[in-house]
Amino acid sequence: MALSINSINSNNSIYPINRTASLSFQSSNSQNANQSFFSKYAVKNNSYEQYIKTAATGIANFLKSAQDMQASAQKLMQKDHSSFQARIAESSDSKKVTATASAGAASKTYEVKVNAIATSQTNSGTFLSKAEPSVVSKGINEFNITIGGKSTKVSAVISDNDTNDQSLTKLKDAVNAAKTGVTASIVTDDKTGNKKLELSSDKTGADQAFEVKDVTGNAMSATGVKNATQLASNASYSVNGGATQTSQSNTIDLEKGKATATLVAPSTDTVNIRIKPDEDKVIAQVKDLVSSYNTIHNRLKEAGGVMNSSVRKSMESLVSSSTYERIGINRNGDGTLKLDEEQLKKSLSSNFEQTTKAISGNYGLADRLSSAAEKYNESSASSLLNSKARQVQQFAMYQSSMQMAMPTQASGWVVNSLY
Repeated sequence: MALSINSINSNNSIYPINRTASLSFQSSNSQNANQSFFSKYAVKNNSYEQYIKTAATGIANFLKSAQDMQASAQKLMQKDHSSFQARIAESSDSKKVTATASAGAASKTYEVKVNAIATSQTNSGTFLSKAEPSVVSKGINEFNITIGGKSTKVSAVISDNDTNDQSLTKLKDAVNAAKTGVTASIVTDDKTGNKKLELSSDKTGADQAFEVKDVTGNAMSATGVKNATQLASNASYSVNGGATQTSQSNTIDLEKGKATATLVAPSTDTVNIRIKPDEDKVIAQVKDLVSSYNTIHNRLKEAGGVMNSSVRKSMESLVSSSTYERIGINRNGDGTLKLDEEQLKKSLSSNFEQTTKAISGNYGLADRLSSAAEKYNESSASSLLNSKARQVQQFAMYQSSMQMAMPTQASGWVVNSLY
């Protein structure tokens, strides 16, 4: 809402009071007629302009904290991205199976039995002395890499004076530049310093098996990478005692992409994967809501001299419920809130649905605080003032209607009868 207790100018003063001007009475008949009014309501040496300014600041701080509280509440009310939708996955044996879960996944337990994990193919070559002359034919060496039924011709030029180290590097670079789905690397023996070429499929599964064959020269046979040292294979597993399934990948789906498991190693027993709410995220977001409520409550206390007392009473009534106390949201003696994190965690574990409704459901705590904040921001600033502050406002309006000279040398005035 646009804050207005009458109007606020760019210098944060409230019309019609000018920050550099103050009241002064003249001896005209019209002024004398109203002399008794001003003598009753104003005295020198204090500025009632400051009182109005303080009121405006108090209202502005309150409304800012109301907006912050509404933002915190609305985070809890989001259907797809609320912390109540966040999930975590726990494994009874992470050395055999790990898992992940995304927002909205069903809270349940899966029993996963791993018969075999998926593997990628590896062709590991022969160790060669890196400094000796290359065993690969001099000149152009061409060879085919066939994977998934597709063949790609790869070539490398070996110079007359190349060493094994240099020729292996050229072959590695040529394979990787071809981007066939097979990656080449050079492995070094820590003890001898000898080196060998190694080829591996980028993905696991039987469909990723590959074959290498010399076309011109002897690059594949001379380096010893023609034959597989590890075959490509599919994973074999079962879920919840169901039929055995196979997969090209070790990442398997448990719930339409919302929960997945990664097979790490074969298991003789089933591994339990538990998908459950992320209680820590819920607690953090509820803690933020409680903090924002306490901030607005403190702003009300700070502005107690100008704020309507019914505002504070209505705010405190929103959080006064035995339901909130049972889930760990308690009221302090001063009206602020205190979150018992352990109690909230127990409530989430034992009765997640009811706890969710109490906090983020229709007419839940977040909904009630968000609606209250919206109401405050849509209300006029005057409606948030107490009777004393409204009298000051009315006096300012009356002064505005008086056509009086306001010499700069006079001191300010305060509405004395309001104190």
